Amino acid sequence: MIGHLRDELAKLPPLRITSASFIDPSLSLIGPGWAFNSVSAWRLCANGVLFFGWSDTNVNAHIGHLVGKSIVSVEAQSRFLAGDPAFELSDGSWLEVFSDYPTDPWTLQLPGMTFVGSPSDSAQVDSPSVGAQDGD
Repeated sequence: MIGHLRDELAKLPPLRITSASFIDPSLSLIGPGWAFNSVSAWRLCANGVLFFGWSDTNVNAHIGHLVGKSIVSVEAQSRFLAGDPAFELSDGSWLEVFSDYPTDPWTLQLPGMTFVGSPSDSAQVDSPSVGAQDGD
């Protein structure tokens, strides 16, 4: 899933964020022709430092800092649950999403397609499970 998403993002110009909001528990990022939404945990970090995240008491004071930045690439947030995205932003920071409940997907609507990430769907995984061995 994330590999497919990465390929599609590479075909598009960077996704400029023109609106960012967090109304607990929903994070919404919107730009011209695209939208991202997640009700799962998330955080913004760079160079090994956490800037802020979903549970920060001042999250609404910080969320506006995302406006004007762009999503430039995506990677799997974790090798253990490879269906969650980590979005690289134009300033070098990363927005990481952590699915925390099987029925709460994240969504990314792009021109002509919509990605829906579900942490409980094995079809979302780009590679074999970590630790899986023949006969397991």
